[in-house]
Amino acid sequence: MSGWTSFQQLNLPNKLTLARIAAVPILMVCILTDTLAGAYLALLVFGAAALTDYWDGRLAREHNLVTNFGRIMDPLADKLLMASAFISFVQLGLAPAWMVILIIGREFAITGMRVLAAVQGRVIPASASGKHKTISQIVAILMIMVVSVLVKSLEAWAPPWEQTLHALGLGGEILLLVIAYAPYACLFVAAALSLYSGMEYLIKNKELFRNPNE
Repeated sequence: MSGWTSFQQLNLPNKLTLARIAAVPILMVCILTDTLAGAYLALLVFGAAALTDYWDGRLAREHNLVTNFGRIMDPLADKLLMASAFISFVQLGLAPAWMVILIIGREFAITGMRVLAAVQGRVIPASASGKHKTISQIVAILMIMVVSVLVKSLEAWAPPWEQTLHALGLGGEILLLVIAYAPYACLFVAAALSLYSGMEYLIKNKELFRNPNE
């Protein structure tokens, strides 16, 4: 009861943040079932979670509801959501492990740097490249999910689906190229932006590491 009471006392942006964290295990189960229904549900769950990420930040800023809880938990919720999706994709062979390691490794590194800055009484603001990195990760995850839904739908309704698409002519050939290369291309962009953004943060805040004993 006390836990429920504490939840009720949270403002709406913080409730949306907790809802995004609660969506993480649901998302992983939906992806890892590796079924058509699971793929549809995963796309729905991730899409809804991504919308809460937009709305909780906007509501907090517009209605002066920014809290210490939100400052800490909102980026944590984002990282948990992204990491769970990417790791699940690696498990199913839908994403190269090296790209996912690069993306998640960047998040660990910058989070550690932010903690170090906080210990020194500093705050590292979000950069434009960091925001672009986040958008690219969302696009990559959505692209992989959409392609997964498409392929599983074709497997269920028009097997063998590759031959079916070939028979459609130019439109089918283009769709085959999208299925084969679009997820990888979006992941590559996300990995590249993650690396660039991480290096930019490290270079701009290199003074944090000059006195490691402080």
